[in-house]
Amino acid sequence: MSHEITKVTERLVYENGFVRLYDDDVRFPNGAPGRYLRLEAALPGNAVVLLPMHGTKIGLVRTFRYALGKLVWELPRGLSHGTDLGETAENELREELGIDVADFKILGFITPDSGLQSARVAVMSARVADMGRGPDDSVEVERVQWVETAQLEDMIRSGEVEDSFTIAAYALSRLLESPRTHENSMPPEPESQQPHTSLH
Repeated sequence: MSHEITKVTERLVYENGFVRLYDDDVRFPNGAPGRYLRLEAALPGNAVVLLPMHGTKIGLVRTFRYALGKLVWELPRGLSHGTDLGETAENELREELGIDVADFKILGFITPDSGLQSARVAVMSARVADMGRGPDDSVEVERVQWVETAQLEDMIRSGEVEDSFTIAAYALSRLLESPRTHENSMPPEPESQQPHTSLH
């Protein structure tokens, strides 16, 4: 049996300059009709989450998130500034950290909420020569902090950092740094269970 949910009628129910919200008529795999909400970006290109690196330190920003009603620590991120990922990354780095020049590298992509959103967000590292002059957009960013990886991991463990983009981007960067483990490798058997070879 196919597990695909089929779109029957596309129904746009809301849009602004940033997003479009659809409430589509669909047909589920068992043939039953239904409705499905779908959120997509109004702007072309991919949103970006940045992993700014200065030596061994990572740049975090403290931003007020309206939906949560509080200030949170997270990696710099933002909506698309166009189809050029480099342009989007440069704009976000300048706006949130006050850094004009960086060595960018695409680490991969994440889908933040595939049950609702169609977005694929680019994860990019940004190697920088200095820690910047501070955010150009001081309305959005309350404070900047540069931390060692061990401190960021402690912030994640303690719940001080809960942002899913930040956790996913950092996890991806660490996985890419780690040597690949052979999927079929097995730990050695305990010595008591290993066969003994007689020398007689």
